[in-house]
Amino acid sequence: MTTSVASAARLSVLDGRVRWASSPPVVLRRTGVRQVHVVAVGGGPLGGDRLALAIDLGPGERLTVHSAAATVVQPGREAGTEASFAVDVRLGAGAEFAWLPEPTVVCDGAVWAPSVRIEAAAGAVARVVEQVVLGRAGQSGGRCSSSVRASVEGRPLLATTTVLDGADPALTGIGGTADARSVGTVVRVGEPGDAEDGGADDDVVWAQTPLAGPGSMVSAVGTVRGVARVLAAYGEPDVRVSAG
Repeated sequence: MTTSVASAARLSVLDGRVRWASSPPVVLRRTGVRQVHVVAVGGGPLGGDRLALAIDLGPGERLTVHSAAATVVQPGREAGTEASFAVDVRLGAGAEFAWLPEPTVVCDGAVWAPSVRIEAAAGAVARVVEQVVLGRAGQSGGRCSSSVRASVEGRPLLATTTVLDGADPALTGIGGTADARSVGTVVRVGEPGDAEDGGADDDVVWAQTPLAGPGSMVSAVGTVRGVARVLAAYGEPDVRVSAG
């Protein structure tokens, strides 16, 4: 049977030069002047996998990181074994960064623990746009504990963890996802926080909260399509309009 793996990739942009080092199952490919894609090789991640990506942007540098396809998290050899992916970002003064992966599907029986940590210097800005889908079609979905932590000039801006579990009646109940299949977030770091905003329709419920520091966070719960629509609206660099 397939054994768990550990992979630590590094990516830096300093003095206009992009440098990286990576190995399967996490492989980096430069796809533009200031754009890199993360390519998953060999399937997974599977329970027990430990993946990491460290990103360092120098003063005034800009970079957008995408994933080449949706991430599909599946159970490992041992039931309940957690897989993780830690993204650690350091931004120099005036740097601009965006983390824009495709959705992550957490299959039945899988346990997934992604995390993003951003340390931004003066004038640096960042966007983190993520969407989790509970299970493939016909599945309830596994467990996901997703964390985002951010600081600006050494001062804490945000520390949040979202726990989802398609097999947990409490977490899928009225106080949780209310049987919705998808949850998404947009976190902005180092940008003035917009006023509180939100809304609801047949596909999605969402809310935006300004953060002191500055920054803002949008949370959306609903169908896969509805959540994707909200993330597309609020995740654009200069969009300040309703997602409806």
